[in-house]
Amino acid sequence: MINEYIGVLDSGVGGLSILSELYKVMPDKNYIYVGDTKNIPYGTKTPFEVYSYTKDILNYFLKNNVKNVVIACNTTSAVAYDELKKEFENKLKIFPLIQSIASYAVEGLKDNDTIALLATRATVNSKKYEQEINKINSKINVVSLDCTGFVEIVENRLYSNPKSIELIKSKLEIVKKSGARRVILGCTHYPYLIEIFKKILDVEYFNPAISLAQKVKNEINFKGSGEIKFYSTINPDEFKKSAKMFFDIQDEVGLINL
Repeated sequence: MINEYIGVLDSGVGGLSILSELYKVMPDKNYIYVGDTKNIPYGTKTPFEVYSYTKDILNYFLKNNVKNVVIACNTTSAVAYDELKKEFENKLKIFPLIQSIASYAVEGLKDNDTIALLATRATVNSKKYEQEINKINSKINVVSLDCTGFVEIVENRLYSNPKSIELIKSKLEIVKKSGARRVILGCTHYPYLIEIFKKILDVEYFNPAISLAQKVKNEINFKGSGEIKFYSTINPDEFKKSAKMFFDIQDEVGLINL
């Protein structure tokens, strides 16, 4: 019997924050994780570039007995999901991050409350979070911040670098002034920075990974063995080092050329 896998994709190690939550609620499933480190960061790429990179990964998944795909990347969900859905809707069940968790993100908020979004430039420019939140409650204020540079802090493990701390402080100062009740971590790399965030600004942080994992669990039903395969598109050893904070990968990380 051929094992069925859940495909999980991101531009780098950030999506491991999603995989970690998926594994917590579904440890018996099989997973293939692809981090497209060759093309990181997606947040500064054009929508067509992001679509092209992701399309290649989805085709790779199709060849490896994947039937369900979790887009563990806010940028891809924001700028490429609609086109990917058209192309793969009869081949794969796709769980897009933003569209899947928007209702959870605003749970408990009232009219005229403010929610802040920390995200990549592409996600902010797409206004996808605002659109999805407005479908639920158009009276919630959304303050969106382009946090270009945060992904590089995580991928290069620059957590204690003074320039990194200064960049993070500058963004959270804007959040503080906005009076936001909640902050959405709108990039899967950002949970890696949560402890730094909390030291600078004590506010409620919403990690979409937890809600997305629960949604996927509710909609997927197949038996597996808990196998996880990891791949990156360049420098597997560096990928493994960067991954340690959220997923201690014991096996080798494979290299795939897309």
